Amino acid sequence: MLLKLADDLQTVDIHNHLWGNKDMSLNVAEAEMLLNAADKLGIHRIGISNPDPVLEFVPSDVIRQRNKLVIEAMQFSDRFIGFCYLDPNNGEESVTEIERCVNLGMAGIKLYHQLKIQHEGQHFIMETAAKYGIPVLMHAGKCCDPDTLSRQPRLSNAADFMEALEKYPDTMFIQGHIGGGGDWQWNLRCLETVESDNYFIDISGSIVDANMVRDTVDAVGASRVLFATDMSMEEGVGKLMAARLSDKEMKMICSGNWERIAARRKR
Repeated sequence: MLLKLADDLQTVDIHNHLWGNKDMSLNVAEAEMLLNAADKLGIHRIGISNPDPVLEFVPSDVIRQRNKLVIEAMQFSDRFIGFCYLDPNNGEESVTEIERCVNLGMAGIKLYHQLKIQHEGQHFIMETAAKYGIPVLMHAGKCCDPDTLSRQPRLSNAADFMEALEKYPDTMFIQGHIGGGGDWQWNLRCLETVESDNYFIDISGSIVDANMVRDTVDAVGASRVLFATDMSMEEGVGKLMAARLSDKEMKMICSGNWERIAARRKR
């Protein structure tokens, strides 16, 4: 039996992706497939980005092409929420790209693992995100296996986010995919003392360990947890529905917390 979230939750999947065609244009069939999957699972809107998961440095012209795909998707359907992908190594050029993407209706920033979240090289992005009142969603995890560490040596974990909250106190952060692999329990232990209203974490990722979502809510509070799937859509819905959440917690995680974030946008 297919699990489906109730329509009155108005669920937002804030962390997902469209990969597009080889020329980085929108693949309409792919976009329609993602929307159809969302319909079957009771997901109303989908946050999307198009990051480069391989390159250590992504040139600004490639960044613009990847964000163009997201803009095309937003024009194709207003159910898509755009996140502006950036590589902080592009310095002040990132500010121009944020301004362009925000003016075209994007709702947040997406970072991968080119630099750690608290790195000084992130300051152009963090200050501009604070200026516009939009969140920074960061690829994250506490991976311990040698292969992942060799491929993602600058992968941010929960301790890095705690440092970033002190370094950039006016910026909203979303720690990506507690279920993305690695030691999620280690991450939660680091977060038990978080107090900032600027910290959020999403539940996405393919890992569906028992109690992961419930433990995340208990560690940081339901007001900081966001529903997301990062392409593992059925798994995301299943682990949410199995998490023994109250109706209030479910509403907050599915849509209420994202609505609060979106309401903080300044322009």
